[in-house]
Amino acid sequence: MSSSFLGLNISLSGLFANQMALSVTSHNVANANTEGYCRQRLDMTQFRPDMVAGLGTLGVGVDVTAVQQIRDEYTDAKLRDETSMLGEWAARADTLAQIEAIFNEPSDSSITQLMEDFYSAIQELSVNPENLTARTLVRQSSIALTDGVNSMSTSLKELQTDLNYEFNNAVEDINRIAEEIVGMNKIIYESELGVEGKNNDVRDQRNVLIDELSEFVEVDYYEDNEGRFHLSVGGHLLVSHFRADSLEVTQRSSDAKINENDADQLYEVRWSDGNKLVSGSGRLKGLQDMRDNIDGDYKGIPYYVDQLDNFVDTLSAEMNRIHQEGYGLDGSTGVAFFTIDGMSTEEFEDYLRTEGLDGGAGVDVTSAVLDGVTEDMDFDERSELIRDNMDAILAANEAYENKSIRLVGDQYLVVDKIKADQLSISSDISDLNKIASAETEDEEPGDGRNMLNLLNTRHNVKLYDWGAPEDFVKSLVSNLGVDANQANNVVSNQELLVNYFETKKESVSGVSLDEEMTNMIKYQNAYSANARMTNVFDEMLDLVVNRLGTVGR
Repeated sequence: MSSSFLGLNISLSGLFANQMALSVTSHNVANANTEGYCRQRLDMTQFRPDMVAGLGTLGVGVDVTAVQQIRDEYTDAKLRDETSMLGEWAARADTLAQIEAIFNEPSDSSITQLMEDFYSAIQELSVNPENLTARTLVRQSSIALTDGVNSMSTSLKELQTDLNYEFNNAVEDINRIAEEIVGMNKIIYESELGVEGKNNDVRDQRNVLIDELSEFVEVDYYEDNEGRFHLSVGGHLLVSHFRADSLEVTQRSSDAKINENDADQLYEVRWSDGNKLVSGSGRLKGLQDMRDNIDGDYKGIPYYVDQLDNFVDTLSAEMNRIHQEGYGLDGSTGVAFFTIDGMSTEEFEDYLRTEGLDGGAGVDVTSAVLDGVTEDMDFDERSELIRDNMDAILAANEAYENKSIRLVGDQYLVVDKIKADQLSISSDISDLNKIASAETEDEEPGDGRNMLNLLNTRHNVKLYDWGAPEDFVKSLVSNLGVDANQANNVVSNQELLVNYFETKKESVSGVSLDEEMTNMIKYQNAYSANARMTNVFDEMLDLVVNRLGTVGR
């Protein structure tokens, strides 16, 4: 026979269980707008029933087993993966947008417009070679062109330096988050030690930190059988239970540059043990790609700096070669049109002879450049053969990769390429009479044929691999546009994926006030019913204890 107090105990278990369920519901409602909060549920189960002889089992009430956190681990993992990818491509898209702003196409300050003005001035001078106004226009448009490419190259390198600071800030954020995760690990481990339940609220806070970290780097994580949490980045443990490793930034030395044109003292990221970070995906990788990549699928700032250098080096070398063969109004010849850092022709040629190739003397390849060139060739035939010979010389020698061949006096020398941020007009042509408009000395001053020779470079499709000078600029800007468009498209797609998984996560883990109000009513009614049952059993016991057997007293 069961105890007389069994019914009362059953009702009391129901009271306590539904009271706790109401507390959990209240906690859910209170945190409905808390970032990262996952709704909780009280798990209830029947107590182990009593065996009653001849009747089987008799229920003895409800037991509370756990306060369960409702979350989908798979959705969490997918959301973090997509967040890492979004962070990477958002960094690329933002940087490419800034590069587009630097090139500023189309506009009055774009290379395309500067080239248009430059060639228009040359064309005007070819018609009026003795006109000083036309000569002034050539000089001023040349200065505008050199200043324009100087500014673009300098701005690109400053952007690279800015990314370097962002890179450093990202590393500091990663280290901060790792330390905070360790702090959460200690709280969680110590509070759960020796108990069955989970510290759900602190686990939510830790998950928010993991979400934040996933924007910077791709993360892998797990919790072992003893409740110790581990998180790795690129196969290296960033967090291992109560210990956090750290990332460190070190400045590259000048002889450790990845690219020749890189800004000084760019950061290299390594673990505290000296191993290099492999970030997989994330904002850190996007910043690194845009800061360092000169080739590959994801070209960065160095690529556009290098292409700008290629543009000005080839154009200036060809323009100088043609200009130095012509004659000015004062009968001068051999005057360079473009130099570097405002040098004169003499200073520039002396520099190329003594320091032009990797800090040493340029290599004389005159005989190879002029191979096959004869006096009976016209200017265009001679120029085409000289260019073909130059290309063959550079292609045949690996040591001449990324080098240039320039006419220096009466010699052709292999030298370093001219940088876009160094380019200037020759100080010699501050004297407008030295602008070499004439093709031969006998026919100046009214001869403008050398200006026509300079003008013909505008349509020389063999000057660059991408065609004529303006074709080169258009191709470069088009490539930039394609890269930026690709990055923007990927960002849009990733935002859709992130929003999808956030919505999916919210549908599972988010607090629905309507659902919680329904639960509140359900638990409230159950609590009231159990209270009523308690009163009933109390009355029954009162009858037995106080009134049974009192008849006739």
